[in-house]
Amino acid sequence: MLLISFAEKIAFSLLLYSRDLVFMRNIIAFFRVLGVFAVLIGGIGALVLTSPMASRRTSHKIYMKFKGVLLWVVGIKVYGQKFDKIGPGLIIANHRSYLDVLFIPTEEFFTIVGKVEVRSWPLIGWAGRALGTIWVKRESKNSRSKTKETISNAVKDGETVVLFPEGTSWEGPLLLPIRPGMFYEAADQGFELYQWSLHFDDATTGFPPKIPFGKHLWELCKRRNVNAYTEVREFPISGTDGTELCNDAISWWNQSLTRLNEKYPMRNTGFWPDDRVFTSAIYERTPAIKG
Repeated sequence: MLLISFAEKIAFSLLLYSRDLVFMRNIIAFFRVLGVFAVLIGGIGALVLTSPMASRRTSHKIYMKFKGVLLWVVGIKVYGQKFDKIGPGLIIANHRSYLDVLFIPTEEFFTIVGKVEVRSWPLIGWAGRALGTIWVKRESKNSRSKTKETISNAVKDGETVVLFPEGTSWEGPLLLPIRPGMFYEAADQGFELYQWSLHFDDATTGFPPKIPFGKHLWELCKRRNVNAYTEVREFPISGTDGTELCNDAISWWNQSLTRLNEKYPMRNTGFWPDDRVFTSAIYERTPAIKG
């Protein structure tokens, strides 16, 4: 009886502790979310107010300043490599969520490609417009074609453009099927590709379709700590065959992301419901389909 009573006391204490822990996490999330919106309003307000008078490079410098504060508020620490130097071309990476643009491993000026749905988001969409984001409606072939032309013209004008060839995001740790259109364009135009990979040690950072932005941000802000890891390819890649270029990039990503996940295992896998089937571009070097 004494043993049972002692066990019950332990169980009750653990229950109270778990309730207190949940309560504390919600309190932390509340203040972090407030902090996020305060930083967004301040930083994006600066971008929106200065963009009519300032150059895009000035807006970029403002963005680089406030993104570090934003990551600190959310509680994400960043580790890993940065590009030593970049030139005109494409910066390409795997895609986890709307947060990915905060981890681009360079201080130099770049232009981001984003999905057109984000343009209508409060704050984030405003920032995207101020930064000169190239918008694409991924399900529209006509939009993809126009975006490809806009990207090519930007690179020819000496810019570096950031894009995520998966075209959508998920928790990882490996790749979704790659959309190879820009690999063919890079091969045709002789563009250099600056490749990097991004890994988180918590799967709640992943942002699959149909998950509300507010719900995702709240869950992320409840985490005690989240670490992000970047790895860059030592040299830019280029080539004249789009399929070979695409598969070369896929091979490097699979090796890099596998290596990062083995070193920094991902917690909470499967946290967000995601009924998509991931069968392509994973551990395979299959011929890509131009499109």
